[in-house]
Amino acid sequence: MVVVLTKFPIKNEFQEEYRAHLKEAVTKHEIEKQAGFIDMNLLAPQSVPHMPENNQFVIETRWKDMQSFMAYTQSEAFKKSHENMPSREWFAGRPAVEVYETID
Repeated sequence: MVVVLTKFPIKNEFQEEYRAHLKEAVTKHEIEKQAGFIDMNLLAPQSVPHMPENNQFVIETRWKDMQSFMAYTQSEAFKKSHENMPSREWFAGRPAVEVYETID
């Protein structure tokens, strides 16, 4: 299985708007219909006292294998999921994608 973490650093003053944007964006595209898709979690940042502030929203998706994820990145659903992105003003840095394979 492949786990993909897409991380979005969002400025504090835009976090509530970004939370609403994620909920709406996820319902508009059809990732759940993609071959090999397993599930998705939307993660909002939480900060812990005495640790650096966390501003990273994360979209976690799980795929049967790397080929399934790569096919999704070439799909119409992927294109639709990236339409109407929030203003760059909301971002505290560049989004990042991390891909992991589970250890069986």
